[in-house]
Amino acid sequence: MNELVELPGFSLYAACSAVLVLKMMAVGTYTSILRIGRKRFATPEDYQMQGLAPTTTPDEDIERVRRAHRNDLENILPFFLSGFLYVLAEPTVLGTRVCFLGFTAARILHSIFYIRAMQPHRTIAFMIGYVLLLWMTLVVLFHFGF
Repeated sequence: MNELVELPGFSLYAACSAVLVLKMMAVGTYTSILRIGRKRFATPEDYQMQGLAPTTTPDEDIERVRRAHRNDLENILPFFLSGFLYVLAEPTVLGTRVCFLGFTAARILHSIFYIRAMQPHRTIAFMIGYVLLLWMTLVVLFHFGF
């Protein structure tokens, strides 16, 4: 275990992963805050608990935050595995910083831009993160002999 922790890039990987987990938690919490504040709950029992009739029309702001969160799940979860394997491939310090910090910043910005409906900023942030994740994954693939 100590050998893993001593690998160049592991500390940065761990820190970026923790930041990304906190970011995902923040987006999920924001969804809950919107739901409670607007009394737009996810399930019939939540409405029942509040003594309200279920609403069938979606709230666009809540749905937007949910889509941002789903996008996180589709992109950050693969980072956890690819980033870890990338560290095991022992890339350069510069490559590690660019990939990990770039991906983390891109995902934070993507959520902000998504929630605020800011195009083309959202797409640019997404593509930066996507390209960095793709690069890390390809490095892993070729390093480990594919």
